Amino acid sequence: MASKLKLAPVFVTEAFDTEAFSVRFNADDNFLAAAGAHGTVSVFNVSTGQEAYRLKSGGGHPAKQVCWRPEKDSASLRTKGLLVAASTDGRLRQWHVTSGRCLEEFGPQGEDKQLLCVDYSGDGTRLAAGATKEIFVFDEETKKQIVCLQGGDSQTTPGHSSRVLALRFQQTLDEPWSLISGGWDNSVQFWDLRVGHAVRAIFGPHICGDALDLSRDGKRLLTGSWRDKDPIEIWDVGQGERLEALPWRSQGLEEPSCQMYTARFSKDPEGSLIAAGGSFANDGGGEAKVFSSGSCIGTMVRFTCLSADFGSPSSGLIAMGGCDGRVRVMRVVSADGSVGKENAQG
Repeated sequence: MASKLKLAPVFVTEAFDTEAFSVRFNADDNFLAAAGAHGTVSVFNVSTGQEAYRLKSGGGHPAKQVCWRPEKDSASLRTKGLLVAASTDGRLRQWHVTSGRCLEEFGPQGEDKQLLCVDYSGDGTRLAAGATKEIFVFDEETKKQIVCLQGGDSQTTPGHSSRVLALRFQQTLDEPWSLISGGWDNSVQFWDLRVGHAVRAIFGPHICGDALDLSRDGKRLLTGSWRDKDPIEIWDVGQGERLEALPWRSQGLEEPSCQMYTARFSKDPEGSLIAAGGSFANDGGGEAKVFSSGSCIGTMVRFTCLSADFGSPSSGLIAMGGCDGRVRVMRVVSADGSVGKENAQG
């Protein structure tokens, strides 16, 4: 029988005087980017735990979410290490991280929209940003807007009616035109880029942050809701049916419930680990947990968690950013000290 999993601390960053709204590892797990409320993005060297680069956007508007551009192994150094941030001034900013250069600033055509989340398509040819009700999709090469997604099909869903705070492209090759989003209006919308509107929806999840994710095989959807009951849910993407709700506490415990700001799958195809966290409705901060096979393998207490991200399965890394402006990085290990999910099962 495989050994159980646990979390081992790696490092905690110095506070960078603002909330860590969004944390993301790059593809090689060399760097970890964290977006802040003052419009800055700090990029940390994972091997040292030290800030390596600080990227500043104009005007000091909050950078709500960051995303690394997918890259091929054959890519040149000039085109590697590109990072995009979505800001509340309605702009997307793309940096070449190691040179510190802001390469592009772009946003919705003719609109002054707050941009609240961002994601790249798996092939890196498109990126999408969520706004107050709409989703704007851009061509990566030209930075021109391809489509503005809004409204529904008038039969099964009306589309979003409030802020879009999380979105994910379908990464499977057979559905490169599919996008999933969630937000304040208690719905998860499924979009078809070819028609420009939502084609179906799941109603119920109340998403208030970086709390929607897809497993790499495209079969399961994870939602984290800012509410007491059933805050973490897993859904069948094809059928739109709920598969399970993960209990945050063991049965019988009367400690305060935790309402989710973030929920993420690990990057193995099945998404076998889940990181999630948020805040308490009353005083006391918040919590963050990591789950394997439905069981909690580690908890962080007195910590209001705003964003989480996994490194590659082989690295076993997990990062969590919070209201105190620090990023906590841990590693999933087995009892015998081996690293990564493929070496141990819960």
